Amino acid sequence: MSAARALRAHLETWRPYTLWYVGLVGLGGAAVAAGPHHPWRLLAAWAAPTVGWLGGHYLGDWFDRELDAGSKPHRPIPSDRLRARTAVACGCACFGVLAVLAVAGGWGTTAAALLAGVGIVAYSRWLKARGIAGNLVRGALGAVALLYGALAVGVPSSAWPVLLALTVAFWAHDAMSNLVGALRDIDGDRAGGYATLPVRRGVPFALRTVVTLHAVTIGAALTAGLLAGPETRPAYLATLLVVAVAGVVALAPLVTRRAGMPVVVALRAHSVLVVERVVLASAVVGLGLGVVVQLALALPMVALTWWAQRGMRDRHELGPAGAGLALATHRRVPLEDAP
Repeated sequence: MSAARALRAHLETWRPYTLWYVGLVGLGGAAVAAGPHHPWRLLAAWAAPTVGWLGGHYLGDWFDRELDAGSKPHRPIPSDRLRARTAVACGCACFGVLAVLAVAGGWGTTAAALLAGVGIVAYSRWLKARGIAGNLVRGALGAVALLYGALAVGVPSSAWPVLLALTVAFWAHDAMSNLVGALRDIDGDRAGGYATLPVRRGVPFALRTVVTLHAVTIGAALTAGLLAGPETRPAYLATLLVVAVAGVVALAPLVTRRAGMPVVVALRAHSVLVVERVVLASAVVGLGLGVVVQLALALPMVALTWWAQRGMRDRHELGPAGAGLALATHRRVPLEDAP
């Protein structure tokens, strides 16, 4: 196998369009914790969740290799562009780096990293196929990243109300976006025996859950802003308005086409949510470090996320461009009103 082909397989596994988000969440946790904002501590708050996220992708794809062989054979492991044992080795190496960073940060970061590792394995190995439980465990990983960042710098008691509200916001948002991903994959999940919420309860019920979780996200994030100090609150609330509008843009097509949803509509909705959560995470960074730092990080990260999605995501999710997108445009997610 050529080096370029192998590198492409690793890049696809990394999913660069999601890579910037979780580190930004960790940095946001460190920012609002109001601990000592030493550059190395802030860097660790970003790096540890990021490397753990990469490890989760490697091991998640390894756990899903049989499911992907049937529904997404073009992906790196089923197509043999990435050997299964290589994926396991890379995933374990990422977790090894996470362990070193976590232990160096103290007992709090060690506990958060351990919780995240258990959550990643539990979701990939058992809970992904178990309905809403899988979505909630997957969503909790974003909340743990926020807490990891806060624990990396130390959390004064005065910061906990804001942190807890933000924990609920990121938990709900990540669970919601994961559930939208399940809407995109409903045909393959059903064929592979994965009892996700859309497979088990039908599309309308799953969409009601998605809308509810997004409302919880906005409500919890708004609560955090109102609890925070007044200095950075206006910029935070303005950014939160952008997040809310992006949520409407993402979810409205799902709701209006719930009776016969093309897979590509669910994919596009998830693509908007991926950008939306970067904006939300940047707002949290701004809440602690100011709007200048927020914009300096958010603008390039949003641009990179959008660019990476346009260049890689359709192929990774739907296969080679022509046939994959043509198939997705005409494939419908069946309507199932389960009791």
